[in-house]
Amino acid sequence: MFDESGKAVYTKAAAFRPYLVRVSIPDLNIRKGPGTDHGKTGKYTGIGTFTIVEEADGKGASKWGLLKSYQSGRNGWVSLDFAERV
Repeated sequence: MFDESGKAVYTKAAAFRPYLVRVSIPDLNIRKGPGTDHGKTGKYTGIGTFTIVEEADGKGASKWGLLKSYQSGRNGWVSLDFAERV
């Protein structure tokens, strides 16, 4: 959308790009949805590097990230407060 002078007022939002995070704690919970109000899967990430394919807001963290290996079911979310972007 443009204003009367032709200047863009609304621009298309940049598409989300997957990125890597490094987890340094062995017991980061994986949750079924983005927030502490969603149940735990009973699994942990462990220490390592993981791909985040989506971000969301939710209770208990400043931002939640969907792990690539859980992308099809959208049921593997981790708190990005405990992960470092690489």
